[in-house]
Amino acid sequence: MPPEPNHKILIVGINLAVLAAYTIYFSINKEELIIIVEAFFIAIQIIICLVMAIAIYHKEFLLSALVVLLIGFSTCWAVFIS
Repeated sequence: MPPEPNHKILIVGINLAVLAAYTIYFSINKEELIIIVEAFFIAIQIIICLVMAIAIYHKEFLLSALVVLLIGFSTCWAVFIS
C-alpha cells in the first residue's frame, strides 16, 4: 500500500507557491504604490485561508494563514525597499 500524501505540507506548499508567484510578479513590475496592491493580495489570501480553516481543514489552513502572514508581509516590505 503506497503512503498517503501529507495534506498539511501540500496545503502550505500550494499557498507558498501562490505567494511566491505574485511576489515575483510584483517585484518585477516596478510601479508606484505596488506595495499596497501586494499587501491587498496577501490580505485576501490570508482571509481565504481563514475561511477555509473554518470550513474544511482547520489546522492546515490556519498554519498556511500564519505562514503567509509572516513571509508575505516581510517580502512585501522587501519589495517596497528595493
